[in-house]
Amino acid sequence: MSDLKIELCPETGICSIIKADGTKIDLMPDEVTQVKEAAGNAEAIRQALGQIDASFAAQLAAENVDQIAKRLVKKI
Repeated sequence: MSDLKIELCPETGICSIIKADGTKIDLMPDEVTQVKEAAGNAEAIRQALGQIDASFAAQLAAENVDQIAKRLVKKI
């Protein structure tokens, strides 16, 4: 599993998810909320991310989706 760098700004609520190859996606606060609400449902998380960047979401392994969910839910 390639680790993702997941940064959540406490002031703005914007989240950046950066893959090892430098590819990144930025989530606005409402999109972060969608991912948090989908916690426990990998397909719903992938769909939420796919609405922002379909190619980024399609390239994520199941472990990456789980990593995103765990990291963002911890930040509630």
